[in-house]
Amino acid sequence: MSPLAMVYDVVVVGGGPAGLTAGIYARTRSLSTLILEAQAMGGQLAWLYPTKSVYDYPSYIAIEGGELGELFTMHARESGAVMESGEVADLKRDGQIFRVVMRDGRSHEARSVILAMGMGLFEPKRLDVPGEDEFEGKGVTYQVRDRREFRGKRVLIVGGGDSALEYALEIVASAKEVTLVHRRGEFRAMEKNVEAVNKAPIRVVFNAELTSIEGGDRVERAVVYDNRTLKKTVLEVDAILINIGFEPKITPLTKWGIALEGERLVKVKADMSTSVPGVYACGDIVSYPGKDKRIVTACGEAVTAVMSVYKYLRSPYWA
Repeated sequence: MSPLAMVYDVVVVGGGPAGLTAGIYARTRSLSTLILEAQAMGGQLAWLYPTKSVYDYPSYIAIEGGELGELFTMHARESGAVMESGEVADLKRDGQIFRVVMRDGRSHEARSVILAMGMGLFEPKRLDVPGEDEFEGKGVTYQVRDRREFRGKRVLIVGGGDSALEYALEIVASAKEVTLVHRRGEFRAMEKNVEAVNKAPIRVVFNAELTSIEGGDRVERAVVYDNRTLKKTVLEVDAILINIGFEPKITPLTKWGIALEGERLVKVKADMSTSVPGVYACGDIVSYPGKDKRIVTACGEAVTAVMSVYKYLRSPYWA
């Protein structure tokens, strides 16, 4: 360890709601804090769902994901937490100090670590149908970065989960028309979203699958078939939004010596401690009986993790 290196009280890996909340509360205890985020500060709210409305965060009847993510980020920044972009590749321990090694070769040192990495880094699942690669970025997309991109367009959405339905509801007001196709006979989504889609001017086609994408310079047509009758239908479209889930990238957790639940979830105790002393976790990455993945849940876990870090650093703790 370099004698000139900054040794933070805590390094938080992940800049989503859980990680940013951890940073905010760590600063209330005057802990020097570094937050590292691989994609965008604000986490999935900023990177994946920036224009999607959030309805279940208390005090906001409805707020766009990007705006909520920015408020989290601004609060953490104003609290005095240091923030940096970059992907964490390794976590090593040297005596009482942890060294957080970045993918680009940088490293940071800390007396404790909070893992708030959500579900980790991931990529959207692909259909692997003809034309998908050719028209990616030319009408084919996997997320809504800005609902205005679909204004006045004929949009085909592939998927039947909550995200697909919420995307349809998000763009239906400005799009020329929205068609939602799902390979099953019913949606796998919350009742609230299903009811809203049924009431909206959204064309729903069940038992349907996208088999190919056609066009010139951009998407012009989508070939859809009924998986019961095998009848094919050609739809004139301007944009295709594919939302059938995500493929996780390889997680580094397995080589960090932290006890996991399955391949990607960290086992924690009630105080958010992991199997490695000095390492705590919160948010979607943690697993325990009764866990419910909500923003508010992640924030509460972050507060608990910070208080545990504080007691760990002040050991023996007097309270």
